[in-house]
Amino acid sequence: MPHEVDASGYPTDPHLRALQAKLGDLAAEWREVYRGVEGQRDIVSDYHAVMAELYALGWDDMLDIDAELPEVLMPAEYVKRHPRV
Repeated sequence: MPHEVDASGYPTDPHLRALQAKLGDLAAEWREVYRGVEGQRDIVSDYHAVMAELYALGWDDMLDIDAELPEVLMPAEYVKRHPRV
């Protein structure tokens, strides 16, 4: 089920928008090395949980590159739906 988006392509639904923004925050946090490997694993786990929630709500959009993790860490469902060319 497609969701309404604004002129910038972001969901107009506040909950979806907040979840999508959370992915960007988690990706930025993952890139900060100071937390180390254990911290990064926790972030990846949280990231996957947010993606699962978005998919459960019917969301199926592409993320901005800065909201993505490296492809090997992205949820398999996202990679399947949006393969890199």
